[in-house]
Amino acid sequence: MPKKLLTIEDLRFAAKKRIPKLAFDYLSGGAGEEKNIYRNRASFDNILLCPEYIISLPDREQKVKIFDHIYNGPIGISPMGLANLIWPKADTILAKAAKKRNIPYILSAVGTSSIEEIADIAPNNTWFQLYVPQEEHICFELILRAKQSGIKVLVVTVDVPYPSKRLRDWRNDFSLPFKIKPSLIFDVLSKPQWLTGTLKNGTPRFKNLIPYMKDAFKGKSLSAAQILQASPNLDKALLKRIRDEWDGPLVVKGILSPKTALVAESCGVDGIIISNHGGRQLNSAPSSIEALPYILEVLQPKTKTFIDSGIRGGEDVIKAFAMGAHYTFSGRSFMFGVGALGPLGGEHVLDIFADEIDRILAQIGCPDINVLDQKFIWPPIK
Repeated sequence: MPKKLLTIEDLRFAAKKRIPKLAFDYLSGGAGEEKNIYRNRASFDNILLCPEYIISLPDREQKVKIFDHIYNGPIGISPMGLANLIWPKADTILAKAAKKRNIPYILSAVGTSSIEEIADIAPNNTWFQLYVPQEEHICFELILRAKQSGIKVLVVTVDVPYPSKRLRDWRNDFSLPFKIKPSLIFDVLSKPQWLTGTLKNGTPRFKNLIPYMKDAFKGKSLSAAQILQASPNLDKALLKRIRDEWDGPLVVKGILSPKTALVAESCGVDGIIISNHGGRQLNSAPSSIEALPYILEVLQPKTKTFIDSGIRGGEDVIKAFAMGAHYTFSGRSFMFGVGALGPLGGEHVLDIFADEIDRILAQIGCPDINVLDQKFIWPPIK
């Protein structure tokens, strides 16, 4: 493990030095005053674990079975738009890490690598995240492409009825193509590894959306991509049509309320991801871990319940499983790793998570992450 890069926060600090401010702020920023980002972290920090000792635990198990696939670890990679802008070839770096370490990688519809490319790299580990734009035919064409690429799990994101107000991006005047300004030129020139990689690999484009973008930039326009990302017309009837069209596991991402969870379940979904989009959509939304127990109360046991938003280490994964989650995801953690270490970053993040999870399982007297439950949360159940 590289010296001084022992935690996700260490990686975030190192990545910030290597990524241009405009791109780093896009990755790190959230909606409004970003209170939801801080709420995500505070909620995890406020949960305490109950350590148990005088127990024989020569080995601890981290493998988790989801949708008939056994993954080697309990943490997967959340979808991230514009990944290759934040660091050159980030999408493929993370896909390769997911395949090598056997974890799920959710490719974003507004990612900067195509469905076909990523599915070819990690055929058994790639899930595809779908936005449902106003032009419904785009939605179903993307579903068909995912099918033809052999992707087995479809993730429908429902929490973008309208683009949010992300103040960092507004203040940076962030757009694609970039607006060339002296400050931007100076910033980019001061990040030589990012600049060299970007020049070598070309300007990032929204590869999956190019056929549907009618602007002159053919996949380079941020405004056009945001229009295709928004889902103002996604209702129960449309979700049922998507369910009918997709013959594999279907997951809905972005749910925070029990009512919405029940609507999704009634449409026949196989799982949900409790998520506030990493604090990027609604400033006053609850944290995902706060919402988890309320949603678990209403769902059938067969519905898989996953969680992301705010997970930054092994303790957070343990807490989520102990609170009832079946699996966890993180986006920024992995992108910080890639930003800090390039091609080695994805696996280094997984090393951090695996090491921390193993240590904590030993400390709380748990032999298998799959048997975590409320008895491992403080205060102890009498």
